[in-house]
Amino acid sequence: MIDSLERGVVAGTVAGGVYGLFTWLVISPFVGYLERGGGGAFVGGEAGHEHAGDVVSEAAAAIAVDGAVTAAISAGGGVLWGVLLGAAFGAAYYLFEPALPGGGFRAYVLAGAGFLVVSVAPWTVLPPVTPGAERAYDPAVGTAVYVGLMLLGAVVATASIVAYDRAVATRGRRVGAAAAGIPLAGLALLAVASPATTAGGGMPAGLATAFRWLVVFGQAGLWALIAAGYRRLERRAVGRSASEIGSPRTTVD
Repeated sequence: MIDSLERGVVAGTVAGGVYGLFTWLVISPFVGYLERGGGGAFVGGEAGHEHAGDVVSEAAAAIAVDGAVTAAISAGGGVLWGVLLGAAFGAAYYLFEPALPGGGFRAYVLAGAGFLVVSVAPWTVLPPVTPGAERAYDPAVGTAVYVGLMLLGAVVATASIVAYDRAVATRGRRVGAAAAGIPLAGLALLAVASPATTAGGGMPAGLATAFRWLVVFGQAGLWALIAAGYRRLERRAVGRSASEIGSPRTTVD
């Protein structure tokens, strides 16, 4: 258990550092641009065309303006988030690894399940809030809904894995993949049927979509890096153990 936690924390630290850089260099400048009124750059008319060409230059300038303090906050927050997820990943891998499908790709299966539980399932009803927008209801209610959706995500992830295992055992991997997709399709329907949960902001739909996809990409990349780092550390540990077992015992006179 301790070894698995240590591998998870190390992998999470590295992945969190990369995520922090991504937040600092990509997401923060984009958010800063939107908060300075960049959303109006794409409103119709000549003014929109005049300002559209300034998007890249303003985003690049924001990187420099943010400065060392913002960089430290972004990178530090990313590392802390990565360490937290890495520790949770290590504990979950130790507990559930025998039940995970995928052979050598079990770490990635668990990372996908973690991404589903922590982010995707809550986002079906509570998508990332764009700059300038607000939740349409009380924060306490939002927190309760978020936790409930995480539990729903855990149920969906478990159902998907169980359906895959049972179908593969009798009908092969293609049927197993289709069976695993059924619970995920149900979660997707929830996203389509859920009402709007944010209000205000006035941001153009294209910019709102771009912002949300940046958030999705960042979180998905974080989980993928944690899985890759954990898998690499696990393989090193297994190789080290195998070499120690296979090496002849030496004695000192």
